[in-house]
Amino acid sequence: RPAWYPYDATVSPLYQITYVYQIFSFTFIAATALTTDTLIAILNLFVGAQCDILCDDLKDIFREDHLNFGRNKFLSCIRHHKEILRFADSSNIFFNRIVFVQFFISTSSIGITMFQLTVTEPLTSEFFLLVSFNIAIVVEIFIYCWFGNEVELKSSAIPTAIFHSNWLKAHMIIKKDLRFFLMRCQRPIKVSALNLFYLSLETFVKILRGSWSYFALLNQATFQK
Repeated sequence: RPAWYPYDATVSPLYQITYVYQIFSFTFIAATALTTDTLIAILNLFVGAQCDILCDDLKDIFREDHLNFGRNKFLSCIRHHKEILRFADSSNIFFNRIVFVQFFISTSSIGITMFQLTVTEPLTSEFFLLVSFNIAIVVEIFIYCWFGNEVELKSSAIPTAIFHSNWLKAHMIIKKDLRFFLMRCQRPIKVSALNLFYLSLETFVKILRGSWSYFALLNQATFQK
């Protein structure tokens, strides 16, 4: 459907001005969405990379037999873990509202687009436009859920990295500290949206199911009339 303007947009020079305005608006919206999605993905990617670095440090923590060396390196790992948790929490607070709104809009958009495909003539320009739009939304949601799921998987590997270290040769004092640190690491880092749901592949599947349910509801309500 054509956009409504409080003037006749078919006459010159209003037509050219409106044309440039629409191009600029679409480009700005697309660039904003792309940069926002990229930033959120990079933040989660950074958290996952830091978890990998911490796991490597923990595996090599007791290569030296000297007590002070092992303890100092272990304390450095504890500080590193605290920094990871702090950064993950801060970044999650930054984008959790954005992700929540995006997921809510995307769920309904996928359902509506699927419904429009059922009433659109196949192999037309409008049909391919709807297909491309639907694919873009699904990919966007998948990127959110994929990197959120990676953060959870990589952070849950930290306790395993402790067991892969040469902890049996560590001093008894360090073993006690390791026990408390291990208990702290049992809870993986989970990226959430307003603490209502987590960014994971399971959530991605639920969103697709919700979109399909919304599509089925629209389809049933329309064709039953």
